[in-house]
Amino acid sequence: MLVGHWTFDIETIDGRRVADAEAGLPAVLDAGVEIVPGADGQALAFDGRGRVEIPAAPQLVLSQIFGFTLAFWVKAAAGPVGEWRSLLYKPVAEHDARGVGLWLYPDAMRLRVQLFTVKGPEYADSRRTVPLGEWAHLALVVDTDGMFLYIDGRLDSAVPLEHPVVTPGGPFHLGGEPGRPGLTGLLEDFRVYASALDERDVRILAASPP
Repeated sequence: MLVGHWTFDIETIDGRRVADAEAGLPAVLDAGVEIVPGADGQALAFDGRGRVEIPAAPQLVLSQIFGFTLAFWVKAAAGPVGEWRSLLYKPVAEHDARGVGLWLYPDAMRLRVQLFTVKGPEYADSRRTVPLGEWAHLALVVDTDGMFLYIDGRLDSAVPLEHPVVTPGGPFHLGGEPGRPGLTGLLEDFRVYASALDERDVRILAASPP
């Protein structure tokens, strides 16, 4: 079930706020993020420090029991900077531990996923890299079996989870963490599902141009 969908298209934009096409929840842009033309419609342009906050809401509380999926398109415009670069994260609660997050490596264009469990953080690292200057579709699927990272509709890595995931109920943040580097490039069509999509569904999302 799709519970959040930010297209960033012109009809959803009101100044520095962008409405969710599903429920109207606003995504708030800081000064380091702009709305620019994307591959199809508009996209967010991040300057490497900017971020977008989507406030916490009951429908955006992610449950491992029911499963959840995060999916979006990204077009990286800069290579490694020697530090972890955040694409998105969602804390367990406001100003709490990161419940779920996705980063680019300090020295490569590979991805790292983090989930926070009752025994601490668990990680999954991608085998493939995110290409520079090209659109890539990313999807993270979590269920009771584990976490699954897809790149361009293909399963890249799967990690079983021995311990339950702590439900991340805080706000979503797209882009950089405070005081740390984040994405330099474009992000488009951010989707949140309160269910674990199967490989066929992820392929369909990746087959649709951003």
